[in-house]
Amino acid sequence: MTGIACDGSSYTYVLGENYYDEVLIEYFDSSGNEGTYPYMEDLKALNIHYDIAYEGGNGDGDIWVANDGEDSPIKAYDTNDELVDYVPGSHLPAGAEIKGLSFDSDGYLWASDYNAEKIYKIDLTTGVSGEETYPVDQVELRVSSNPVYGSVVISVEGATEPVDLAVFDMAGRAVARDRLDGGNSYIWEGNTVPSGIYLIRATTSSGRVMSRLVTRI
Repeated sequence: MTGIACDGSSYTYVLGENYYDEVLIEYFDSSGNEGTYPYMEDLKALNIHYDIAYEGGNGDGDIWVANDGEDSPIKAYDTNDELVDYVPGSHLPAGAEIKGLSFDSDGYLWASDYNAEKIYKIDLTTGVSGEETYPVDQVELRVSSNPVYGSVVISVEGATEPVDLAVFDMAGRAVARDRLDGGNSYIWEGNTVPSGIYLIRATTSSGRVMSRLVTRI
């Protein structure tokens, strides 16, 4: 099994292969009972497959498959196993290797790029051709060492906006503050505070909050 999806109410779909190495999607109800027949079998134009996503509101629902196709790493099939849509590889960043797919409640398809470590938001409402993909920034709060023995470098990687940084003790008192711009980092002199547990919190200007607990020895 390489992928799983849900229609949001009744069925879970599992991507794998049958005895003949044909691509197979089976379905299960909420009680875990397998469907009488495979939901889809022998999907054409697929070699290696990674994940699936169920698109509701389109007849019985199409299944989008992340695969290793150079022409299109994302393909859509109807319940008759026919290829009905796709995202051309040219519409994605060069070298993109799509390994994860999911639909949100607004109908956008989200795709994870294993090579670039990015997530793309794809609008399918007006047809795939001509649509753009929108990379979602992956922002991460990092600390150079934990436990903290002396000074430690605190950085917010991937941030493209200003970040308010603060270090709090367990009583909620701020023992250090700074404002980072872009990819800047902050050196916290941990040896100026007593041993104990401290909370590092980073807040972006758009309101995203990240936090980490560190131990000062």
